[in-house]
Amino acid sequence: MMNPREPEKTQPTPSTHTGPTVTDTQPVRTVRVTGGGRIMWMWLVVIPVLVLVVWGLAAIMGYVVGLDKREVDQIQAVAQVSKEQFDLGVEDFLAGRFEFAQQRFEYVLSLDPQYPGAADLLGQVMQALNQPTPTPSPIVSPTPSPTPDLTSYESVFQSALGAYNQGDWSAALDLLLFLRGEAPVYKITEVNQLMQTALRNRGMDKLFQGLLEEGIYDLYLAERFGPLDTQAFNWRQSAEFFMFANSYFGLDWPLATEYFGQICLANIWGACVRYAQSSREYGHLLLEEEAYCRAVLQYEQFFIHLEDQAFAPTATKVAEACLTATAPTPTPTETTTPGTETPDGSFTPTSSPTVTPSPTVSATSTLTAGGPTFTPTSTPTPTRSDTPTPSPTWTPTPSPTTS
Repeated sequence: MMNPREPEKTQPTPSTHTGPTVTDTQPVRTVRVTGGGRIMWMWLVVIPVLVLVVWGLAAIMGYVVGLDKREVDQIQAVAQVSKEQFDLGVEDFLAGRFEFAQQRFEYVLSLDPQYPGAADLLGQVMQALNQPTPTPSPIVSPTPSPTPDLTSYESVFQSALGAYNQGDWSAALDLLLFLRGEAPVYKITEVNQLMQTALRNRGMDKLFQGLLEEGIYDLYLAERFGPLDTQAFNWRQSAEFFMFANSYFGLDWPLATEYFGQICLANIWGACVRYAQSSREYGHLLLEEEAYCRAVLQYEQFFIHLEDQAFAPTATKVAEACLTATAPTPTPTETTTPGTETPDGSFTPTSSPTVTPSPTVSATSTLTAGGPTFTPTSTPTPTRSDTPTPSPTWTPTPSPTTS
């Protein structure tokens, strides 16, 4: 028999599952995961580029900073060197070493033309050397020559001749060399003569300015065209000797003194100043050897050509030491009592050793017709003894007088 509740079991149970919605029926899109890899590759490219850019900027900034630092260091180094040379120049000036002071002040001005006080002290040094303060001269700054005409060989020659007549030796030589390069045989005799004379005159001008090496070089070039005249030859020889003497200055004071003493006779290029300085330094060397008198001779040469009041007391002391060293040694004299004889110490008397010594053989004067005569008495014969004792004395017997 069917259970009345069985139909209920057989009834379909309402499903709680809802029907498909619109969204459930739409196809699902598949997303490709590819964006992350692209971004990664992008960063792998961008990051090195950024690093390179940063490094490049850092390198550029470092280079700029390095340049600035190097310039600052260079400026500081120049300032330090200028200060040191200026201070040394002041010391040389106060000590009377005017040549050294001149070189130091000129070097300072070459580094810094506006260095305070250097130009003024250089002027004082030049006055102390009895040399005029250097000023622009027609030789250093010649009158500007007109623009040369280079349209023809003759125009170049005439331009060179014009510069030659104005005393502008360098301009004349430049034009003549240009002409020689363009036309080697054009007026060869005249060109050679002009070149020789221009080189000779320029060399002499440089010697007069104290530019010895440059002047000597020009004179040797002039000599290639023909023999030099006597004046130019002698001046070149003197300049070479001055440079030879100067090579010993500061290295060998005796030789520097000898050579500068010879060229000081001409009193050129400050040779007497160098001679004085060399003499003083040589005197110092002799003073160390206690050769006082020889040192005095050198100091005398120094004061002949230079004045140094601070050094005068030292020279005076050396002169006094020389006088003391050369003073004759006093000979000790024996003071004897009249009536005693100087002990001999080599003989023993035959008489009693207690006899008081008496002077050497003495005599009493006798008045004769021929003047006073001295008749010594007989001397006792001594015998040699091993013990040296004073020799005996004896009393002379007066001779008979003539009335």
